[in-house]
Amino acid sequence: MNSLDAWVLSDLDPGFIKKWQFMCRAALIIFLVMQLNGGVVRWILDIVGAAPLTYVPNLLMVGCTLSILFYKLYYQKLTSGVFLFIALVLLSLLVGIVTTNSVVQPVFGLWVLAPFMFGLTCAPAFMVKPSNRMLVLYAMFFIAVGGVIMHSFIPYPWVGVSYQVGGVELEGAREWETSGGSQRLSGLARSSFDVAGQIVVAAGLLSLRIPKGFYRFLLWIFCTVAVSLSTSKGILLALMMTVIASEALIRDNSKLLRFTFVIGIFWLFVPPMMGWTMDWQEAARTDIDNPLYGSFIDRMNDMWPRALQLAHEHGLPLLGRGLGGIGVPVSIFEPAMANAGDNVFVYSYVLVGVFAIPIFVLGIATLLKFSGTSKREDLQDMLLLAVIINWYGGVSNILEHAVLALAMGVVCRYIAASLSGNKFEKFEDPSKA
Repeated sequence: MNSLDAWVLSDLDPGFIKKWQFMCRAALIIFLVMQLNGGVVRWILDIVGAAPLTYVPNLLMVGCTLSILFYKLYYQKLTSGVFLFIALVLLSLLVGIVTTNSVVQPVFGLWVLAPFMFGLTCAPAFMVKPSNRMLVLYAMFFIAVGGVIMHSFIPYPWVGVSYQVGGVELEGAREWETSGGSQRLSGLARSSFDVAGQIVVAAGLLSLRIPKGFYRFLLWIFCTVAVSLSTSKGILLALMMTVIASEALIRDNSKLLRFTFVIGIFWLFVPPMMGWTMDWQEAARTDIDNPLYGSFIDRMNDMWPRALQLAHEHGLPLLGRGLGGIGVPVSIFEPAMANAGDNVFVYSYVLVGVFAIPIFVLGIATLLKFSGTSKREDLQDMLLLAVIINWYGGVSNILEHAVLALAMGVVCRYIAASLSGNKFEKFEDPSKA
């Protein structure tokens, strides 16, 4: 049997593997509960003086990640894939220490990536034939969609409330408005873009399991309404492409599925390149307040050029700025240089420099290959997640959107497995090698 079909772990220590799988699935459920209800949970924990408990889901994910890495290192020879992964993380951590002149900031940058690391290392525990998959997906959808729709009628008391952990003030649920004055509804989550991503992920995965087109149509209608209420324009484009990809997967139309990736390549890479090579100041002066594309012009004129400066002027040649060099860590430790990246390639380029280029090239090529063999349920899930990441990644750094960061980790795990010969690593006794 092809190990890609079964994600075989081995019978070396079935007791450990079973406990690890249970821990991973428990961590995933706790993480999803926290993300879907992030605003209200943080509000309640702050009221009862237990705000530090908000970090429990990430701690559990870190524990799952480290336990399986140590297990693999102890019981089998270091594979090239694991070695390259660890080497890249350590190199990025070292670069971050040098460029930020801090240890705390790069370590915090690694902490921010905990959901991505969890998805990358622990996907075998929950991607293939997980129990209660449909229950989890329906719960995600109704909590995210219902929370936003109710928010349009009821002012939630936790929106705009901040709390402190270790002397650092953090937002419970962000309160902000569009340039036209409309409130960006966050539902039960922490922000409008958080909940929008959660809705699209839940709806996309559910759509693959709804056989009747009419019911899928209703699903997408509710999804569109809820995302529109969040006013997250970038995710609306991703939603449209997700609908196309979902139908392509259901109808086994590999050409249409590949098409979503091919044009997605241009969407992901061309706008940042244009921002880096063209002058957008005039467009910014005249169109920055346009409710439809003003924020995109702002990225072209300001966000992406400054992100490139972070990599080249405040980083090391070819190596970027390293962990902690962009996004949330910079906004906390170096607020004068705050930059969200707002593009998954741009964000990754600042983190790991030129290494981001072959990583993305190999990733896209592998996804195109997978698109021709998409009948397996877990592969369909992965490909749909990849479409969401590709298209929303054009205007979002993804890696700081917790649910999508985890999804990106899962996608990367499939890609890494394919590049290593379509075999996921087995837990084997090195004495038998």
